[in-house]
Amino acid sequence: MKNAAPSYTPFKVAPIAIAVSSALAMMSSTALAAEQSTVELEQIKVVDTAQDGYAVKSAASVKYTQELVDTPQTINIVNEQVLEDQGVTSLEDALRNVAGVSTFGAGEGGGGNVNTTDNVTIRGFDANGSIYSDGIRDVAGYSRDTFNTEQIEVAKGANGTISGKGSAGGSVNLVTKAANLRGDKNSISASYDEGDTARLTGDFNKVLSDDSALRLNLMAEQGGDYWDNGEEEYKSYAIAPSYFTKVSEDTDLTINLMHMKQDNTPVIGLPFITEEVAAATGLPEGMIDEQYWDNYYGVKGLDFSEVEATTLTAILNHSLNKNWAFRNQTRFGVTETQAIITRPWPENTGTRAAPNYTGNYLTTNTKRDFSDNQLAVSQFDFLGELNTGSIRHDLVIGAEIYQEKQTSYDADLSNITRSQSSYDATNPGVTTATGSYSLTKNNVFVGQGLAAYLSNTATINDYVQLSGGVRAERYETEQDTYDSGAFQETLKSDANLLTWRAGINVKPTSNTSIYASVANAQQPYGSDISADRVRGVDAEDVRGSDPISSTTMEIGTKAELFNSKLLLSAAVFETTKDTYDTNDSDELIFGEEESKGFELSATGQLTDTLSITASYTKQDAKVTEDASSSDNVGDGLSSAPDESASVWLSYKGEKLGLGIGAEYTSGNDYWRRSEVYFTTGEVTLVNAMASYAFTENLSAQLNISNLTDERYATDYSAKGHFLPGNPRNVKATVKYDF
Repeated sequence: MKNAAPSYTPFKVAPIAIAVSSALAMMSSTALAAEQSTVELEQIKVVDTAQDGYAVKSAASVKYTQELVDTPQTINIVNEQVLEDQGVTSLEDALRNVAGVSTFGAGEGGGGNVNTTDNVTIRGFDANGSIYSDGIRDVAGYSRDTFNTEQIEVAKGANGTISGKGSAGGSVNLVTKAANLRGDKNSISASYDEGDTARLTGDFNKVLSDDSALRLNLMAEQGGDYWDNGEEEYKSYAIAPSYFTKVSEDTDLTINLMHMKQDNTPVIGLPFITEEVAAATGLPEGMIDEQYWDNYYGVKGLDFSEVEATTLTAILNHSLNKNWAFRNQTRFGVTETQAIITRPWPENTGTRAAPNYTGNYLTTNTKRDFSDNQLAVSQFDFLGELNTGSIRHDLVIGAEIYQEKQTSYDADLSNITRSQSSYDATNPGVTTATGSYSLTKNNVFVGQGLAAYLSNTATINDYVQLSGGVRAERYETEQDTYDSGAFQETLKSDANLLTWRAGINVKPTSNTSIYASVANAQQPYGSDISADRVRGVDAEDVRGSDPISSTTMEIGTKAELFNSKLLLSAAVFETTKDTYDTNDSDELIFGEEESKGFELSATGQLTDTLSITASYTKQDAKVTEDASSSDNVGDGLSSAPDESASVWLSYKGEKLGLGIGAEYTSGNDYWRRSEVYFTTGEVTLVNAMASYAFTENLSAQLNISNLTDERYATDYSAKGHFLPGNPRNVKATVKYDF
């Protein structure tokens, strides 16, 4: 059936096995190890983000010139050691360590499109378009694996001067593993869990000479049928080579390549019994009873999801003199997505206004995604130090040019024949399909921009720092529309963006700070490489509208304890965001949303053997202005729990390692049309770990997630389906370091 569309090579583990074998041979020779832990030019440093324990001193981006304790913003960092101790392999699971970040039904998730891609909400605001890799936006939608990730950074609040156009809530940045001169260091890890997920990874760093190194990261994974429906499966493999060389005494170059492929048979949801369906079937309203969660509600032979992503990045650092350095980062990326996924859909023989639900569910409603994404971006940064009298200025002067392009296709399923058109939710049987589908071009959307920015941190004396920044950006879109594959018209839009930030940092001691900051962000039309739409409003009016603006004010304090190995943070914040809205005449106007609250966090080392990462957020996220109806004022925002918390403690002795942690949310609500359609209620998940080092090289680890076997939803659609969280899962891992 799939051969009617652009095809993919069948998934094979063999290429990874061959690559691992080759890497082992390459790494087995004696290292020409260099002593340094960072590659340091006169004024620029390639920061070594690899850490022992959980302590992290700085964000990886060169745009943050100060250490975390002196940065007037809430930034939560999850490093590689946390990911390894928790057995975490996906971005969504990693973000469970950060309170105030939700992965429940963000973006379109609750609007009938439960996603199998990353869903991220920060402080109540959709951040799916603000996911970055090494400071470059990754606009494609897919589930990100962390096999090649050194650390994950969550910068909270409006942050346009650092990240450009983006979310009011903040951004997520994945820091890539790269070749380094720290010496030969290699590891192979294999794991297996109760969802029959088998995973193999390899990380090999080889010092080639005093001035060059090669690193290779590999991953292969297959499994994921945690509810034992017999059909759900996720296959992926990836390869990520990295090469570093010192071109001269003052210049170094890093080239990173990443190729990843996924071939999945996902489940997009189980039946959610709405009030109308409950009346028709006699079933209890809400999530269908747990005894039916092992049913497969998809269509065999039809449902699939394939993703293929490739990125090539070059990073050049050059020391101009003792005070100034230049850095360029250029990336080209391509992501191809093909997916047809059947979702449980209640059969309605009436209309939306006058429904008549039969109590059965249709097999014919599918979520389809056929798209190609292309990215080309280059960032130029001049980094320097300037002294005016006794005041030191840490400066970043930069520019960015980029183009993001998405080509999307309609999938015609009229030649698909299903063995049944509907089913009883409690006894769906097996639905199979034969036939083929065809694709026609639907839309080509191009967004391109040019930006210039300046930031400065002025250290007045040992006790006071002032910081500020500004970014000017020109953003243009061009959209070619098609009907049945035939070109229709070209639509254009443009916007001039101006973002800024300002802060003051008072330092009572060298390892403490008290700060206040204010910053904004802007989202122009089409910022996520898609056409923005507002119900009842002419598309031309939306294209010509002003960018959506947001502003964050934050007051906080930070302190480093225990020889600067533990960072404590506390902050109160308030973010306001404009929203598109309409009045009774369907004229485009603006409303406003607000999120305010406070946060606490602790990350690092309590002792040499005891590590902690913990955070807590209390927030009030709601609609504050709505010109279309005052009844909507006070409504909450989706995926914005009033309280959320996460804590993970680990002990690492000479041979034995132990870990225990918990995640808590007071309840994720899904708001739609001024009504809460669904709430998860309070959810607490407990996780644990035990590890043992048999030798200096060989170790084993056991992770148990959802220790108490809680039942909860990770996503929800008002159309009549939900996605359950995984049950208790035991995962065994063996690792060999050499």
